Amino acid sequence: MDTASAVNMAGRLRMLSQRMVKAYLLLGQGIAADDARTILQGSINQFESELAALKTFQPTPMVRSALAKLEGAWPKCRALLSAAPGKAGATELYDANEALQQAAHSATLAYEQVNATPLDHLVSIAGRQRMLSQRMAKFYFYRTWGLHDDAADMELHLSRAHFTAVLIQIESSQLPSAQSKAGVARIRREWEPYQQLLFASREPAKMRGDAARVAELSERVLAATEELVAQLVAQAQAVPR
Repeated sequence: MDTASAVNMAGRLRMLSQRMVKAYLLLGQGIAADDARTILQGSINQFESELAALKTFQPTPMVRSALAKLEGAWPKCRALLSAAPGKAGATELYDANEALQQAAHSATLAYEQVNATPLDHLVSIAGRQRMLSQRMAKFYFYRTWGLHDDAADMELHLSRAHFTAVLIQIESSQLPSAQSKAGVARIRREWEPYQQLLFASREPAKMRGDAARVAELSERVLAATEELVAQLVAQAQAVPR
């Protein structure tokens, strides 16, 4: 495994930490339940598979330490995610999931620092857009369930600010290839309707009415960001080390 692939994979764990809870919250509220069930189980399986793959590539003490913390944060979340969804579980997941996301973020940064190349950094920040796409949906669905309302609203707005700022940063970068630039443009196209719907109302009842569409658009933005990250990884792998 090369560092660009490891940055991508660790960054995907960062995203999956948010996507799993998004699916759990949807399932608990009976919103797009069949899709949510598939996404939840698939994301759990993918998280465990990719964590196992990363453990085969631990080139620095910083990486080893970060992966140990990530592995330690996973069992509590996994147990909660595997139980029948309910408000009590969702409340407990709130902090446990934040700890898992932070651990995955630290692992991503540890891999990024192995070679500290500009393209590895671009893979990392583009990969963080995947996480933010799911993070916004997660906090939206906490609000539709009437849980952690003020905190979720604040985090939803912070995540939009981060997503918007990094999207501008990637758009203005000279590093991406022409193909990757087209991928960035696709993200912009998918992002606009998603953000409009996310912030169309702050009333939980109205938000619940839009919930299924928010779930759908979150997956569309995720697919666009996954495509861009794959292009950037391929570009980084083509550069002689």
